[in-house]
Amino acid sequence: MAKDIPRSSQKRLLRLISARADVRYSQTAYRMFEASSDPDIRYCAFLTMVVSYGRPFTSNNGIGSLLCEFPDYPQFSLSDSAVRHQRMMDLRNKFLSHSSLEGTRVVVLAPNATDPGTGSTVSDYSWNVAKNEFLHPEFAPWLHAIVDALERLLDSSIETVMQEIGPAYLDSGEARYLETLADSFTWTPT
Repeated sequence: MAKDIPRSSQKRLLRLISARADVRYSQTAYRMFEASSDPDIRYCAFLTMVVSYGRPFTSNNGIGSLLCEFPDYPQFSLSDSAVRHQRMMDLRNKFLSHSSLEGTRVVVLAPNATDPGTGSTVSDYSWNVAKNEFLHPEFAPWLHAIVDALERLLDSSIETVMQEIGPAYLDSGEARYLETLADSFTWTPT
């Protein structure tokens, strides 16, 4: 009979595997970015790459930040990995994931003013809003390198933890769910 996997080991493995799933989404988004010439698809793919990469480094309903596992992250062989990581997090936190002053431009218009977004003359007091887009696709490959490095780190770390946990807590042929101590997603009651 297998022993219970310690809660701390389960949480550690959950954190690593959850981060690995987010990195998979980031990788998929980058491949979509590279494969498309459509500016809207490229923008959405770039946004998804950045947001998915950053998810493991933010507070997330009980799993905890990946920095619990890697307090000195990033410590990769890339000479500028800290810069790449910080740029990715800046894009995520200040621009792409949230409505922010850095990512929003609003114009208020008086009668007879020309709306800079549409070029038309307004007849009454009005407004227009534009969400700034990060339209620099040339940065995507440079930023993507940190995604690749994180993927390798996570794969190695998960393998190490599985070798620690598996033989000690799982019997041959056994499949066991890790305890999340959380309910599955449900909509907020209306």
